[in-house]
Amino acid sequence: MHYTNNLNEINKEKALLLIDASVQAYAAFSSKEPTQCQTAKVTPPTGYDFVDHWTGVDSIFGKDKTVECYGVIFRSQTAPYTYVFAFRGTDSPLDVLDDLGAESKPFIPHAGSKVTIPEAVAVEAGFYDVYSENDEQSGIASMQTQLFKLIDAYQASGKPIHELYITGHSLGSALSELFTLDVALCRPELIASNYNYACPRVGNKAFVSLYDQQPQQQNAATRTLRFQNTYDKVPCVPFEDMGYQHLPNAFLVAFYEEGGLIKKCNLLARHSSANYQAVLHAAAQSKSGMCIVKKLEVPANDYAVTSKEPDPNKICIF
Repeated sequence: MHYTNNLNEINKEKALLLIDASVQAYAAFSSKEPTQCQTAKVTPPTGYDFVDHWTGVDSIFGKDKTVECYGVIFRSQTAPYTYVFAFRGTDSPLDVLDDLGAESKPFIPHAGSKVTIPEAVAVEAGFYDVYSENDEQSGIASMQTQLFKLIDAYQASGKPIHELYITGHSLGSALSELFTLDVALCRPELIASNYNYACPRVGNKAFVSLYDQQPQQQNAATRTLRFQNTYDKVPCVPFEDMGYQHLPNAFLVAFYEEGGLIKKCNLLARHSSANYQAVLHAAAQSKSGMCIVKKLEVPANDYAVTSKEPDPNKICIF
């Protein structure tokens, strides 16, 4: 694994842009109207416009399918155009079941890939189902099909993609990694890169090897970078002894809810996208490139977090 914890050593502006976009992907979702993206509640990052959204299909063991809003797209206001595809994370009971990691499936790229996928390549089945399943009853195409249709439409428009940023938080991170590999295999001409936040392990050793073989991963400017809180439990699953592995490059932070023992052990606080966002923005204001503070206020969650210098030897700690 290759770790860094200094925001000054990476593309700081990109890191802040993509955590902001990931938070907005949640804003587009409503549990009361899961299929309808709440576009009026989406606030584009500075310098970007909201341009599109997509859905995905949740199901329990292939049954009881529900269509949900799963992501939003932003485009830079000036040419050459940068597009941001932001995937939302877990926000429904069905999503929690998708995170279990009990089974794996082969990774099948979108149509157009000229690369033969090794038989050993496998990914967590719940993540892959959200990415690849369609809903025959409603006639809604899979997330995978929708995403590539959007890419091809942008490329045929007067505002083609110059650079593609892919991001997400939690389950959204897992989906973003599946999409990033898919783009590398099926649209290799695109300049595509991925910064994601609180990502669980997505695939096995063969998946990581295939992912890392792609040209984008050989370039520091386009290499996938995972942002991981050492106290966050979600990046600790699915477990390594089940055969799952992380992509090798990670940016570490270390935070938890400020307060007594009960608050310190708040797993949701360690995983919150708003907390990742607050810590990274604070790190950007620090000369050290790190957020080291006893009490960082997070208005979105109405509490404060303690943020420390991360220790790579203490990942997935309580």
